[in-house]
Amino acid sequence: MAATNPSYYESGVCQDIRQKEHRFHLYMNQRGEESPDGGNQKIVVSPGLSQGFGITVVNDWTVSDGPAPNANIVARCRGMQMGDGKANQNWLFCHSIMFTDSRFKGSSLKVLGDFEAKTDGEWAIVGGTREFAYAQGVVTAKIIQDLLTTTGRIWELRISAFCLCISDW
Repeated sequence: MAATNPSYYESGVCQDIRQKEHRFHLYMNQRGEESPDGGNQKIVVSPGLSQGFGITVVNDWTVSDGPAPNANIVARCRGMQMGDGKANQNWLFCHSIMFTDSRFKGSSLKVLGDFEAKTDGEWAIVGGTREFAYAQGVVTAKIIQDLLTTTGRIWELRISAFCLCISDW
């Protein structure tokens, strides 16, 4: 007996799959909780193991269109990172870059990656929402200032994301 589709479901064949590339050059500001303003991240678990193993940090970093303190904030990088290296200090993290500017407001990129302490990184874009639905790509992150406990660590981000062009139903 053949199953029939329920009324809430439909499917179709994708004839012409199109993608759009989005490229951004942005700057992310990370400030430790010991910075004068209380920072934009907080250690929530600290087991006291060597190399920071097991430390868990939540964050709400600002992302702007330039490295200067008065640059326009266009997004927030919210998520967590965890110390996962026993032989060296390494961080695994999961973040959402949530856009707040008028052009992309409400859209987000889902980012997953790891990096050794105080080194540059390359992180995977594993998804997104709204304008960035079905995103795949890469974020290259370079530390351009490293004063985490005072003015902050500034990361230069180069983002390249490919997204499916989805037509409305």
